[in-house]
Amino acid sequence: MTILHFISLGLAVVFSLGLSGKSQVYGQVSQASSYRQVVDELARLDRALCLQAWEQAIDITSGLMASTHISSTYRQELLLFRRQLQQLPTHAVTSSVQPSCDRTSSLFLELPALEASDPPALNWERALANLNYSRPIISLSTTYDPLANLIPAELTADSPEALTELMTPMDTTDSFSVVGDRISWSPQVYSFLARQGDILSLEADVTRASGQGGVQMLLFDHIGNLLKESELSVIQSSLPNYRIPTTNVYFVAVVSAGTVPVFDLQGQIAEWQPASSRSFDYTLTLMGVTPYQALLP
Repeated sequence: MTILHFISLGLAVVFSLGLSGKSQVYGQVSQASSYRQVVDELARLDRALCLQAWEQAIDITSGLMASTHISSTYRQELLLFRRQLQQLPTHAVTSSVQPSCDRTSSLFLELPALEASDPPALNWERALANLNYSRPIISLSTTYDPLANLIPAELTADSPEALTELMTPMDTTDSFSVVGDRISWSPQVYSFLARQGDILSLEADVTRASGQGGVQMLLFDHIGNLLKESELSVIQSSLPNYRIPTTNVYFVAVVSAGTVPVFDLQGQIAEWQPASSRSFDYTLTLMGVTPYQALLP
């Protein structure tokens, strides 16, 4: 039996059992939390297989076998599967197994290593003050922005300033996001993370407007190439069912009629040319992307 067959068997066990009816896999699970625990262990097993961490996969399989929330038939299948895993470390790994794991390994974006920063200066006054009070002295930050940490700065280091200077990160914790703002002469740019194969849908709805013109959306990749643009509309503009080509950062610009991007010789956006006096309030809805926590290590 080849190593490719071992891997295929392992992934088949994880996903066919994880997605099939619970009565076939786990028998009668008494509590939802117990079912969730088994599902989490299956996800860990899948991750270990794709990383070819055989010893870790063996340990996880042993833990699943000891669970009281699986059927005897499935426990026997796990026993056979563990025996196969125990033979893997002695085999050479072939490149033919890699495509089966693209769905997992492509989730994680490569982030460059951060440079070590200098330690903070010692605050002797604060330390002495704490000695004289029974309660610690707490300084509240008034500059904390919860959106600032959604997308690491390293991922937009090569993005054009025409996008990064205007961008607002979108919170895709639940794989969708809804934001609202007002357009005057300059565009509004939003950034978000998306995984290869995600089916992205965008919709901009005008809620209040003054002057003549319409609303339009333009979708850019992380280096400023224009990927797609919506039709100009007075009330509602949409970009439905766009398949994300690679796992990375993307930008969507909401613009008023006549506002156009100016591109450099490489076809990447260099600046904006505003040409409309229309202003309007709008909501932007984004759907269909992988939750951003799954795309960061």
